[in-house]
Amino acid sequence: MNLRGKTVVLTGASSGIGAHAAVRLRAQGALVHLVGRDERRTRQVAEALDAPWYTADFEELADVHRLADELTRATHHIDVLAANAGAVMPDRHTADGIDATFQVNVLSPWLLMLLLAEHLWGGRILVTNSRSHKNAVIGLHSLEDLARGRPGVSGHRAYARSKLAAGILLREYGRRHRGIDVGDFHPGIIASDFGRSLGKRGAVMKALARPFTDTPDQGGARLVHLASSTGTLAGTYYTRTRPAKASPQLHSRQLGAALWDFATDLTSSRRPAPGPASSTGRHSSTGR
Repeated sequence: MNLRGKTVVLTGASSGIGAHAAVRLRAQGALVHLVGRDERRTRQVAEALDAPWYTADFEELADVHRLADELTRATHHIDVLAANAGAVMPDRHTADGIDATFQVNVLSPWLLMLLLAEHLWGGRILVTNSRSHKNAVIGLHSLEDLARGRPGVSGHRAYARSKLAAGILLREYGRRHRGIDVGDFHPGIIASDFGRSLGKRGAVMKALARPFTDTPDQGGARLVHLASSTGTLAGTYYTRTRPAKASPQLHSRQLGAALWDFATDLTSSRRPAPGPASSTGRHSSTGR
């Protein structure tokens, strides 16, 4: 896909893989809309690229609704949604009463895809996943545990479980939106501040992994490669840029349907009341 003149929405754009991917996308002539959580860092990246920018906190479902409203007003069509935002979150519940790791990695990205579906028709969604999803298992009768969180579950295990759930929902999304191409990828073990909320354990893991890590720019290059690849992603899971073995649960239609209904119930019960249209909000800014 020639990205020149194409509209790309990139989440997690304020640092790491996202910031480097933004530079590469802009260099290829893409019309990049950058989304980040940190206003200062997102604005800095965007101003350097002369790109529109938005901030949103995925721990607030109302923020996702507002972000989707702003993006639909700012774009006529979205050719690529690069859903790169994600984090290993502390063990806590959001203001919506949902486990933070599940909301940030699963529920909010899925809700954004759903709200942007009309603008994405004929386009592509590429999600940043993690190979850790292969170490997780999700049971049909334990979906509530994902949203509640469970005492004694480590941050890394909760993250792995959330990435598996996100991958299952992505493929169910592709089945229900046949006109939108979907896929996800593990970018490699990237030398960044990702996982900082794991504290001392995260610092030890980061130090041990350092000889095997790739740079954020390498991760960004892989994102751009897949976002612009010819052919279709067709629900494929990639490691770096090559199709790779994934959890067999990723393609479970039964789990996909159950998670879809579960996510729908969680978000429908927390849908914000309609309010006056606004181009900015408490956590959002747009500009050039």
